Amino acid sequence: MAPAIPSGASSARGEPRFVLAAAYRPLFLAGAVHALLFVALWAALVESWRGARPVPIAARCPVAWLHAHAMLFGTFPFYVFGFLGTAFPRWVGAPPPTSRRVASWLVLLGGGQTALLLGALLAPALLVSAFALELGAFASVLAFLAGALRRATGERRLQPVLVVFAVAIGAGALALDGAGLALPDARLHFAAVTVALHGWLLLLVGGVAQRIVPFFTASWLGRPPAARPVSALAVWTGLGLLRVVLSLVAEAPRAVAGLDAALSVLLVYELRAWRAGRAWREPMLAVLYVSLLWIAFALAGLAAAGLSPAHGPSFLTALRHALAIGGFATLVLGISTRVVLGHAGRPIVADAWILASFASLQLAALARVVLPWLSGVMQGPDSLAHLAALPWIAAFALWLWRMLPLLVGSPRR
Repeated sequence: MAPAIPSGASSARGEPRFVLAAAYRPLFLAGAVHALLFVALWAALVESWRGARPVPIAARCPVAWLHAHAMLFGTFPFYVFGFLGTAFPRWVGAPPPTSRRVASWLVLLGGGQTALLLGALLAPALLVSAFALELGAFASVLAFLAGALRRATGERRLQPVLVVFAVAIGAGALALDGAGLALPDARLHFAAVTVALHGWLLLLVGGVAQRIVPFFTASWLGRPPAARPVSALAVWTGLGLLRVVLSLVAEAPRAVAGLDAALSVLLVYELRAWRAGRAWREPMLAVLYVSLLWIAFALAGLAAAGLSPAHGPSFLTALRHALAIGGFATLVLGISTRVVLGHAGRPIVADAWILASFASLQLAALARVVLPWLSGVMQGPDSLAHLAALPWIAAFALWLWRMLPLLVGSPRR
């Protein structure tokens, strides 16, 4: 049975303004639906290519590029914008976004992803409209964050500044990928993927995780938060930016590998400094640490691949998926679950539905990394990597089944 809808939700469910009153509600909901539909479609397309009747694609660019675009600039922005629209104003003492602004983010992102789908399958000319709508969403979010940032003061102002900077890098990556898909141009597309993964999402993780994970850990353990020096955040950002720049403008794989290794070491050092201890026994905290360990693993793997020109490139796609699924998606699911439960007035505890969702996503990450090696084919339909879509779909379906009543229902008072 689905979780019961909280009392008082029946009247609220029919009021769009109620759902739009908090950014996390419509955007988390849209993100989960997007994660389900677009990955299911991707898996179905790949499976069709393995058979005798492949589904035709109208777009001129490879469909794998469109899949990467949909994940990096569809699923993740829905969740990131929902979180930042909810948490960022509290960080800096600013008012939350209005319902009208939240609705604009939803319409622009949703319209962009719809145009992306129609452009891929039916009318490639729609792809330009998709990119314009998505950029509109990023621009609106950036305008809101920049306005709220004026309220931030003191030493901890660096953290929200770097968060806004990371979102701006995401907008740049989106523009770059739009050009790469429209032309099409492989160099532009893969540069955009690098900027999105290592410039936008990786820097955003540093800005968000350093603020909230030690705080949540200390709250559960009943002790003061561990030290969170802004110098560590500045070093993380500097190393990440240098890594992106070297990847784009110089043929220096060993230098890039060294920066990946340094980022991995710095992250592990920070995790130790946060003194998780018994917090690993609490699933709602453990999932955050698991996601960060996935990121450290992926960065270490990328470093090793960069030092092996002969064999390393064949592992890049799997390692990037380890970063995106095991790292970023796990963190997204863990944080969004805390946000929904907390704002709904529910205990922040992982029940069976939530635990199953978290476990399924770990299985998806493992499958995406391991299946190509088991099949002996690192890329393409025959790699069986698309089968990782099954536990991914299960993870977000379970999450949506559990969270839907809380997203559309009124909070428990």
